[in-house]
Amino acid sequence: MDEKEFLREKEKLNQVVQQLLDEEKELEEHVAKNDYDNNSYVSSHLAYLNNKKLSDLKKIKKKPYFARIDFKSKNDPKEELYIGKLSILDSETQKPIIIDWRAPISNLYYDGRIGNSSYKSPEGIIEGTIFLKRQYFIENQILEKYSDIDLKTNDELLQIALNEKADDRLKNIVATIQGEQNDIIRADMNTALIVQGVAGSGKTTIALHRIAYLIYNCDKEFDPENFMIIAPNKFFLNYISNVLPDLGVENVKQYTFEDFAYEIIGKKLKISDSNEKLVTIVNKEFDEINNGDIDTIISESKFKSSINFKKIVDEYLKELEGNYLPQKDFIIENVRIMRYENIKKLFVDTYKNLNFERRIEEVKKHIFSKIKNNKDIIVKTITAKRSLKINKMLKDNNLTDDEKRKKRIEIFEETEELLKKIYNDNIKIVDIYFNEIPKKDCVAYYKEFIEKYIYNKIENKILAQYLVQNTIRNLNKNEVTFEDLAPIIYIHYKIFGSKIKKNLRHVIIDEAQDYGEFQFSVLKTILKSNSMTVLGDIAQGIHSYRGIENWKNFIDIEFQEEDVIYTTLSKTYRTTKEIMYKANNVIDKLPDFEKQFIIKGEPVIEGKNSMNIKKLSTESEIIKECIKRIDEYTDLGFKSIAIIGKDIDECKSIKKQIVKYNKNVKLIQSKDSEYHAGISIVPSYLAKGLEFDSVILFNVNNEKYKNNVLDIKLLYVAITRAMSKLDIFFTGKMAEILE
Repeated sequence: MDEKEFLREKEKLNQVVQQLLDEEKELEEHVAKNDYDNNSYVSSHLAYLNNKKLSDLKKIKKKPYFARIDFKSKNDPKEELYIGKLSILDSETQKPIIIDWRAPISNLYYDGRIGNSSYKSPEGIIEGTIFLKRQYFIENQILEKYSDIDLKTNDELLQIALNEKADDRLKNIVATIQGEQNDIIRADMNTALIVQGVAGSGKTTIALHRIAYLIYNCDKEFDPENFMIIAPNKFFLNYISNVLPDLGVENVKQYTFEDFAYEIIGKKLKISDSNEKLVTIVNKEFDEINNGDIDTIISESKFKSSINFKKIVDEYLKELEGNYLPQKDFIIENVRIMRYENIKKLFVDTYKNLNFERRIEEVKKHIFSKIKNNKDIIVKTITAKRSLKINKMLKDNNLTDDEKRKKRIEIFEETEELLKKIYNDNIKIVDIYFNEIPKKDCVAYYKEFIEKYIYNKIENKILAQYLVQNTIRNLNKNEVTFEDLAPIIYIHYKIFGSKIKKNLRHVIIDEAQDYGEFQFSVLKTILKSNSMTVLGDIAQGIHSYRGIENWKNFIDIEFQEEDVIYTTLSKTYRTTKEIMYKANNVIDKLPDFEKQFIIKGEPVIEGKNSMNIKKLSTESEIIKECIKRIDEYTDLGFKSIAIIGKDIDECKSIKKQIVKYNKNVKLIQSKDSEYHAGISIVPSYLAKGLEFDSVILFNVNNEKYKNNVLDIKLLYVAITRAMSKLDIFFTGKMAEILE
């Protein structure tokens, strides 16, 4: 650093901070006065803008910016552009004090080189020259240092960020977005984007920043509510919950697939814990109730998640469509308004692109029109009937004159009421016809599909019998599995439509390898486009019994006739080289047919003495070692420490013993929805997507982790959660897949 330049930059920071503080004070006075006309749209909008700007100022004033670029376009003078998380304009001049990292010109910082460069703006390609790229290290409004850079990949700011604690790293990633990550974040929204990224490559970070980028650049076309992120569980959503607001993004839909199902159908379903099925498979257990072995249990999940299962659901819906309407003509007082064949043609053909309920509304309009066109005939028929009734009544010698007079009045009143309905209230007449359609919800239709339709469509009768028995047993308990959600959502959407108020325009799916073909097909159906970003890692596909086993087949099935960008992220920014090489060694134990779709992580963090493997005599000794490590890592300032066990039963046992020494341990379970760092005990299958300053793997021996695909992937996931330190303890013989 040049000392004079450092002093100049300090002065610049002080000026910016003071300017932000002045802006903040002025805005607070405006907001406090509340002198806006609430009945005026302009005043209300101004109040909203001032409140938003005030919120933005409070978010960034401690670290106003993280970078600067000096750029001269061909037609403009050279500018010093300071880049931060959010854009701040001077209230008086409306010139940018700080430029948002998502702005087109900011791409020069991420991808540009010193010298001739260009960026894509709404007006077209802007060419010019970059004279300077500079990074700043600012803490609490104090400039600690700066660093001039050219190539972005091995810069000093990245290395500092990678040494941050786990709970800070997600928040501070904007300044260190790498070139390959930046390309994904800024990729075209209208093309499906598939990303295979190794553990620690920043997939989750990319997912969040891509949403922030798209919302910023499409704010005139879409609202944040048009975007959705689907994450593996609520625990994970809580883990990332502060990142989007920190990036200036509010109101983006953040769901698990289970939450998404509820939003579509508007009804809570009792969903069995999918991790219980995973544990059943891990432990090679047997479904005694339905006589299902492990292969059948896996086959059922795989089949329900497949595109072939969707095709059978489509066949069922086609058959249902043909028999959905009352099979009779629409008649009023013996006047045929519409033949059944014509009503059915409208329903099946004319409005085939709408859901069943919307089709009925459209068909009703046709019937209303027919009623209107046939009013004279209907009225003549009704009045003729009235005359016949009166004549018949008058000839009845059993009635007195007084009774005949009363009866005549009743007939006239009945006729007048009917005529009034014909003229003024066609809705009730038409509704009576359509009310003959059985009142069922999507779960009832799904149950009918399973009970009466699916068995004969499955060639493997062992699978067919198990699927029917298992599904009906669950449905009778008002319970469904994760694999049932896609068909239930699909049936609801096709029959009733969606309960989601805002149209979805883009969806980002994190941990995508754990979703099957049917789940993706449902998302595409509801989106009505292929505008989605799909991020995952086949190596972490612990739910591969229902999920994606390779991206090629997935793309061939889901995007046959559509443009797709497939890209990979091989660099890992989470773990040290020592730890990542061990993880790569584990994943290398996969069979060849699995390995062909997996890429190995390329770590960029050195970190010596970051891994320790130790054999101990008993699990009690492992517990003592865990306590010792927790104390050591707490003294080092680690904010998140995880002990990872194979499954929930082992984790419960670990907690029971450790809590005697340390009461601050937290057992993470499937039902949990909040993450609070600290000391966690985590089952291997719930650790995916998370990262910790240090990780202790509990008893990785040959009995617990065997040489099979699922155990290899679980161990790979567990190892790659560690950022700075990894301890692996075992009793007896170390797991063969760890060697």
